[in-house]
Amino acid sequence: MKNIKFILLFLFTPLLMMAQDQEEKAWYETGRVYGKIFSNVHYGLGETNQKAFEVKRAYFGYQAKLDDHFSGNIKLDIGNQNDVQDYAAKKRFAYFKNAYVQYQLNGLKIQFGIADAFQFKTQEKFWGYRYIMQSFQDKNKFGSSADLGIFASYKFSKKLSLDISISNGEGYSNIQQDEYFKGSFGITYKPIKALVIRGYVDAHDSDESTQISANGFIGVTTTYFTLGNEFNYQANNKFHEDFDMYGLSFYSTVKIIDHLKAFGRYDYLSSNKLEGDDIPWNLAKDGSSIIAGLEYQPIKNVKMALNYQDFVAYASNGKDSHYLYFNVELNF
Repeated sequence: MKNIKFILLFLFTPLLMMAQDQEEKAWYETGRVYGKIFSNVHYGLGETNQKAFEVKRAYFGYQAKLDDHFSGNIKLDIGNQNDVQDYAAKKRFAYFKNAYVQYQLNGLKIQFGIADAFQFKTQEKFWGYRYIMQSFQDKNKFGSSADLGIFASYKFSKKLSLDISISNGEGYSNIQQDEYFKGSFGITYKPIKALVIRGYVDAHDSDESTQISANGFIGVTTTYFTLGNEFNYQANNKFHEDFDMYGLSFYSTVKIIDHLKAFGRYDYLSSNKLEGDDIPWNLAKDGSSIIAGLEYQPIKNVKMALNYQDFVAYASNGKDSHYLYFNVELNF
């Protein structure tokens, strides 16, 4: 705890001093404190004999706006027991999910430090139910949701924007472990207000091989419903030559009445067969899944959803699962 306090003080003292010098305001007037909590209770159906209460994630952070161009953001991510190797100890670990300085000028935005990666940021926002389930790439470990590096985007117009990044590639919970970096490039096109089209590719080198990820996304938004579709591909998974993964994800939301929505999602994950093998290398995890339910939002800062989640394994001896969930998100 002392180490966390020291790091917070180290990171934000210069930012707060700048804010006081330039704006002549107290530190608490230059930004805002924010937080999010994802919790649930779930019950296994049929042969899925599991039930539990969970707090899946808790975020706590502070954003400080220093002037018209500079700002800072720091956010702690407190995950659940499944995020740590010593599962039997039932401990939680806190990581810096964000800790960056941002510069913004007109359409240009640059973030330096631990920032949100571009790989599936658009898809996650469009899916809109992170408190229930991660987006497809996050769920299936195609990449990390945040990383340490430099992230730049430029908005040419309301229709077209580009983004590039250079990061360590190991994710926000790991330090740089080698001399290799991960580079990414993405383009987002919105020909009309209701339609968004995006393409993305990245490459991460290592001594063994280069892991390459690519995805395409198209989304439609109207007053009463949304439709999203993404295709994902990764070559040389975890730097293993010729170990490839493919995936599709479809999701939709329909507004029923004020404060009440219906939503659904279908995921499909598969892997290739290696030379000389009769079965895909990732068959144990290959399969399809469905999420479907109702979300009620009584006030702006609270969401709750009753939903069904399943997984159907493609392996003949694979284990299927079926759950009934009640999820809650609180944000402030």
